[in-house]
Order: sequence, then C-alpha cells, then structure tokens
Amino acid sequence: MEFGGNDVRSEKHNPGFDTDSINQAIEKASKDHGFINNAINLIREMKFPVFKKDIISHIKNANTDRDTMALFESLDGYIQYRDSYHVQKALEENNTERKKTYQITDASREQPAVRTRNTTFDGSIKGREAVGEAEERKDYPEVPPSAMSNFICNTCGKQFQNQNDLIQHQRFEGSENTAVNK
Repeated sequence: MEFGGNDVRSEKHNPGFDTDSINQAIEKASKDHGFINNAINLIREMKFPVFKKDIISHIKNANTDRDTMALFESLDGYIQYRDSYHVQKALEENNTERKKTYQITDASREQPAVRTRNTTFDGSIKGREAVGEAEERKDYPEVPPSAMSNFICNTCGKQFQNQNDLIQHQRFEGSENTAVNK
C-alpha cells in the first residue's frame, strides 16, 4: 500500500506513565508537603536550563520510586526550566494545597491591605504610590511623571520642552551659552 501526501496515519505507542499514575503522584504531593521538596532535591545538582526530557533522564539514572517519576512526568515538555526553583513552582502549580497559599482571597481583593493610587495629581508620588510612609526611593529624586522640564534660553528667555530644541535654537541664534533648566 502506497501513502500519498494527504494521507493521515497513526502509530500506536505505549506511554511510560498513564494519567492515573500522574494524578496519584500529584495527589501524593498535595498531601505530603515533603514529597515535592524531596523530588526537587534530586535535581538540584543538574546543570540548568533543562527541558522535561533532561529531568526525566536524570531521575531515571537516580533510580527513584515510581511516584517521583510520575510527578516529573506531569511537567510541561515544551518549557525550558531555568533552575530547580522554576521546576518546584511548576510542580506546585498542579498542587491544589500550595496553589491556595499563593492566591489572593476575595476579602483581600475587596479590602486590600496596601495603599492604592489616587487618580488626582496633587500630592507627592510617595503619597500616591508608596506601600507605606517609611518607603523611600533613593535611586532618583521625586519628580511626578506629569512634570515637564522647561529649558530656557539665557539669551532671549524663550522656553523649550526639550534640550535638543534649545540647542538647535542656540545654534541658530549664534549663542552656545548654557541654558537654565527649570
């Protein structure tokens, strides 16, 4: 029998783990908090970044139990994991108990414990955006995002919105004096 270009074919393969064993491993991880931690300890010495297939081959060489193998089989095969913490978070994504600890509750969504931003322009950025009064940014001075810089020509007093326009003006006027920035 000859196959044409538009024929659809299938091939039977036997998976290493079925969904029941993977679901059992995920259930075990949700009941036993140390299960994921023990599984992660098995891959801590791996060189990252890795894919699921690399993790599986490493685990097979470590001769681990079937549940641990099934737990790693629950990972997405198309993601390149950056480190063991990334793998741990991916495994915890399937764990309903640990997922609950990272989710925001309805009460905190409706009544947040942090200060929210006002939509008015009066007041300081710190007052609008800081989580607490003690929080202070030291990497740049406090300037509201809506503030405009005015570049003023020392010769004629004309204002410009950016420094390039001022420099062009000064070249045109024939003066290269430094400008006032307000």
